[in-house]
Amino acid sequence: MNASGPDKFDVRRSGVLFLAIILLLLCGWTYLRYEQTGTAKLVAGASGRIGLVLAALWLAWPALRQPAKWLPPGFAVLGVGLIAVLAAQPRMIIVLVPAFSGLLALAWVVRAMRR
Repeated sequence: MNASGPDKFDVRRSGVLFLAIILLLLCGWTYLRYEQTGTAKLVAGASGRIGLVLAALWLAWPALRQPAKWLPPGFAVLGVGLIAVLAAQPRMIIVLVPAFSGLLALAWVVRAMRR
């Protein structure tokens, strides 16, 4: 058996699954147990959303371990930063999306010239 193959046990992936299950159970328990006041809605909604995101991360974990070959290194981090800025300031999309696209195109051209 290959030690770096897909069958290798990954404690981080199991931890993500464990947190997702705990948060989804907390969401259901809060929703069913308490009256739907402001705090109960907040706890149920937040734990449910975060639990679903963690469950999706758990499902996508093997694909995330191998970055896309067409994506230049560092652009994944830049893309996450772009999403974070756009979540805080949606009007920045007018400036940031063309800038990110231009940087991606420039990196692709430079990479093609190196070959």
